[in-house]
Amino acid sequence: MTDGRYVFDNAVMTETELRFAGLEAALDPSTARYLTGLGVTDGWVCWEVGAGSGSIASWLADRVGPTGCVLATDIDPRFIPASQLDHLEVAHHDITIDPIPSARYDLIHARLVLSHLPQRGDVLVKLVEALRPGGWLAIEDFCHVFERGSEPTSPAHARYRKVHAALIEFLARTNDNSSDFATSLPQLLASLGLADVGGEGRLVFGKGGSPAVRVIEAALRQVGDQMIAAGLVDRLALDEAVAFLGNPASIVSLPMLISAWGRRE
Repeated sequence: MTDGRYVFDNAVMTETELRFAGLEAALDPSTARYLTGLGVTDGWVCWEVGAGSGSIASWLADRVGPTGCVLATDIDPRFIPASQLDHLEVAHHDITIDPIPSARYDLIHARLVLSHLPQRGDVLVKLVEALRPGGWLAIEDFCHVFERGSEPTSPAHARYRKVHAALIEFLARTNDNSSDFATSLPQLLASLGLADVGGEGRLVFGKGGSPAVRVIEAALRQVGDQMIAAGLVDRLALDEAVAFLGNPASIVSLPMLISAWGRRE
């Protein structure tokens, strides 16, 4: 599948809600810390790209207050709760094809969006152009450097790791998803002429069944049949991996989240 559609189908409601809840619990605290460090404050005009369940968009709306405004967009915005705030707008928007205004935003943030887009390079250029002078672009995405370099701690962990590697391979084949894209984010932002470029990598570990770990479980449940059809895994191995992720005795890491930012001069 190379038509630009998002691999995780949001029509699968239960798994989507589990995935969003786990991502919020695991990632929102660090995202808020990074954005605070960029100086988000009263009066800023912000765009949250691929807003998911809207948690960061709501956080931004609280930060910028009624003198600012936040646009929260997604290709499927139904999971973003309705807001009573006049300065928080929710809209359907596909950043690969829909118009993007130029030189408008003090902050543009996208988390776990660009790695799913074959057109990610072109999209990055458009996002930079949408910043006003002095505005910040903050991009966050997963990479799998840690999983490839760490040692399994038990036979069950080793079997799970094989299934997780098959998931990474499936994503790499789907929509040109790149697990290595995120490792170059600071260099990419610098190459686009942004100043004050910085970045960090962060690992989150959790027990089986925790909200963070259920992000991976939800992913396997959503695309498992497709992985089997592609010959990447069999049903027994997939079911065992899902059971491993639900076992409180298991300790599992999410992929490393690379967060990078830069300022338009």
